[in-house]
Amino acid sequence: MKNTVLLLLFALLLTSCLEDPITIPDEIIGLAPVYASENWQEITITGPRAIENLGKIYYKNPYIFATERGRGIHLINNTDPENPLPLAFIQIAGNSDLAVRGQVLYANSVSDLVALDISNLDSLRVVDRQVGVFRINGEAYPENYNGFFECVDPNLGQVVGWYETTLRQPQCWR
Repeated sequence: MKNTVLLLLFALLLTSCLEDPITIPDEIIGLAPVYASENWQEITITGPRAIENLGKIYYKNPYIFATERGRGIHLINNTDPENPLPLAFIQIAGNSDLAVRGQVLYANSVSDLVALDISNLDSLRVVDRQVGVFRINGEAYPENYNGFFECVDPNLGQVVGWYETTLRQPQCWR
């Protein structure tokens, strides 16, 4: 009898260690990797484009600077708040944050901190780049994160960061 009770207790302990099977959702908010391209340090200005993964927003009268997670910064003229006018897109690889002080826009670019002169919005220029300021996670999964994420594809290059987005039937989680 004593052995039977011990065996039952042991079996209960083992079953409590088993995890429930994961149900993969059709759609969920999770993280997707940002891959470094060969020319990731190049900063270019293009025409305006649609915002897909809005990140942080910064307002400096009369302009709105809105980050596109992992891609760059949208520049919007907000002189008429009822009709904001998209002006340009500043392509900055791995960008997720920005700040403006005076006529200088500061932004992260993968592991670097870049400073852009915005005194003439028709010809933005890099005035400084501090290399390696930010630590990047080149791992196959997002560090200190529990949840669903897009699986890393090593054929796309090195992972230089992660951004939050809507995932469709994600196959990776932790």
